[in-house]
Amino acid sequence: MSIAANNGFSVIKKCTQRFLASYNMRPPIEPEPGLCCQEGCESCVWLVYAQELLDYYRQKYPTDTLNKVKEEIGDKIESPSVREYVMMELAMTEKRYRNMAAIGVKKKKPGEGK
Repeated sequence: MSIAANNGFSVIKKCTQRFLASYNMRPPIEPEPGLCCQEGCESCVWLVYAQELLDYYRQKYPTDTLNKVKEEIGDKIESPSVREYVMMELAMTEKRYRNMAAIGVKKKKPGEGK
């Protein structure tokens, strides 16, 4: 149980750090050449950069965020397999974000008060 709690707190901590970084409205720093192992690992530097860029653009440009990020990093990632991996993860992240945003929206039933 303590492991799950620790993992939950670390996720919250990471999300909070990412939120605070995007709140400062500074663009994230691009990974230096040679930092990526080209393996498509779970903690890929390009994936971290792309998600931070997604958060940054969400604050600055609320619409068409995913396409802006794809344009920004598409040519910078050397390995085609890593590029595909990062793009797929970004699309899934954006889908989860939209689903979470839609949960808070209540639709009015026909005939309800105006």
